[in-house]
Amino acid sequence: MKKILIKNGMLISPTGMKDADILINKEVIEKIGQGIETDDVEIIDASDQYIFPGFIDAHTHMGIPIKDTQSADDFDSGTLAALHGGVTTVMGFTVQETGEGLLSSLERRKKLAQKKANTDYSFHCNVTELNDSVLKEIPDIVKQGIISFKAFTAYKDTGMQLNDRQILDLLWAVKIAGGTVMFHAENGDLIDFLSEKFIKYNKTTPLYHGLSRPAESEIEAVWRITTLNQFILCPIYFVHLTTAEAVQLAGAAKERKQSVYIETCPQYLIFDKSIYNKESGHRFIASPPFRNKRDIDYLWQAVQQGTIDTVGTDHCPFTIEQKDMGSGLFHQTPNGLAGVETMFPLLYTEGVKKDRLSLHRLISLISEEPARLFGLYPQKGALLEGSDADIVIFNPEGQSKISAENLHSNTVWSPYENFDVSGEITNVFLRGKRLIKNGRTLKKNLKKGKFVKALI
Repeated sequence: MKKILIKNGMLISPTGMKDADILINKEVIEKIGQGIETDDVEIIDASDQYIFPGFIDAHTHMGIPIKDTQSADDFDSGTLAALHGGVTTVMGFTVQETGEGLLSSLERRKKLAQKKANTDYSFHCNVTELNDSVLKEIPDIVKQGIISFKAFTAYKDTGMQLNDRQILDLLWAVKIAGGTVMFHAENGDLIDFLSEKFIKYNKTTPLYHGLSRPAESEIEAVWRITTLNQFILCPIYFVHLTTAEAVQLAGAAKERKQSVYIETCPQYLIFDKSIYNKESGHRFIASPPFRNKRDIDYLWQAVQQGTIDTVGTDHCPFTIEQKDMGSGLFHQTPNGLAGVETMFPLLYTEGVKKDRLSLHRLISLISEEPARLFGLYPQKGALLEGSDADIVIFNPEGQSKISAENLHSNTVWSPYENFDVSGEITNVFLRGKRLIKNGRTLKKNLKKGKFVKALI
């Protein structure tokens, strides 16, 4: 395999930018410096373009079961969409069936990704049924290279919700094993109560999706989890936080010396609850729901200032037919939106170009921080000598509109249809292989993604 030399680009990292060349040898970055000269090399001129480490989407759902259907993207289509968004590593979730152990659930998900994934991939281990035998498996999961375990304080109707004692047991076991517990933080009992009342009185339009999962459900769950964890001090990671108060409570736990990390998603930085009043409002149903403009403004401040540590997408797309199968009723509509392909262009346009977010901070949020938190750094998430040659070349000039017909997810619609976005991802490399060349897919290099173990 011939070496590749990327010349004349501007390298962007969380700490700065610099003009430098990058020499790729086989799967890794061999050398970074100015004026690199070498023989027998393929040269790529990146003049006037930015060079980023490959992005990491630490929150995706490929082909998971929800409401009598499953998310529209499998590991093939979902990771192809990821590549076109500059994402070179996706992190998904295991699905623990009733009576199933954690190791079995992990092996099943691995098999779904093998020889299909177009990016590298790893997993978080869902814990939706907790007992002594499951707790005993946690150290073995860590030995498999998975250090994050996800718990739910909602979805009681599907058997996924853990009670407080189970949460304590999980925090204790994961701390001893050297891992992190991720939380979907909403008060499931409150949601069940409100949903039952709304359904009983035929209050089932999309607006009631948000009303059945109020901000207070998230706020209470974050407060409760951080309170419980004060006595154990296990590292915890809150997925898709949406409210100012919940972020503030998680931030207060950080100040009490808890290792607390916070994620939000692009959709919560863009949409507010008024979207549910549209005729197509049911297609925007996702959990948690969208909030107020005040929350959006606060979240933007928190991602820039570092209170929020990462941005993931919660990529869980459904076709129009799947969204419509609930007849517009909030409780019968599958929850989730596509997002892995549009994460970077939206954050760059709505964040960097509108002075809500620095370019350096953006790369920290979607490359270095998720790599550090889930044990993938410095193999992933960094432009360093010896790191995997996962590289994104981006032309900041130009303007285009997001259109479903130009995206690569297994859907024919996008929640961001006709959004104006700036710049263009021109080239994407995965472990030294170019998969996107001048915006086009190099099919010969697809389906070669590998499972990435946490470095522990």
